Amino acid sequence: MYILDNLQTCMRVSKLNIRGVLILFGAVFILLSCSFDYSAISESEQEKPDLVMQDVDYVRVTDGKISLHMQADQLDRFEQKRLLQVQNIRFEQFSKGKLEAETVGSAGVAQFWTATSDALFSDGVRLLIKSEDLAVEAKSLQWNNSQKKLYGPQDDQVLLKKADG
Repeated sequence: MYILDNLQTCMRVSKLNIRGVLILFGAVFILLSCSFDYSAISESEQEKPDLVMQDVDYVRVTDGKISLHMQADQLDRFEQKRLLQVQNIRFEQFSKGKLEAETVGSAGVAQFWTATSDALFSDGVRLLIKSEDLAVEAKSLQWNNSQKKLYGPQDDQVLLKKADG
């Protein structure tokens, strides 16, 4: 009887060991067959803004006077890229000492690079420069701050309307 009991115990232990080994191999196989693409996650994380603000109403005051008033549906800040991306922007820029806006404008999307102060306006751009009696309309415009120049797209039209013709 003792031998039979030992044999049954050994068989139970062997079955448990085999079952354990199979489970272990299965787990190792599953873990080794899975691959995680961590670079894709970090790239998508870079595409997420660090700050999102909605229904933005921004007023810049210089020397006690309003110099800029901007409204937007949404503003996204990307700190690493040093980029502000603004949806449906409307703005008024005031000349020093004047109560009426000198320039009024709007765009579907505006991107501002904070390191260079360059800007790209797209999705329909309108500017009205009152001192020049000039209206500018385009699909997109680009501001190069170091050159102090406004560029239109090479492959599209920029409409200039002057009050005196």
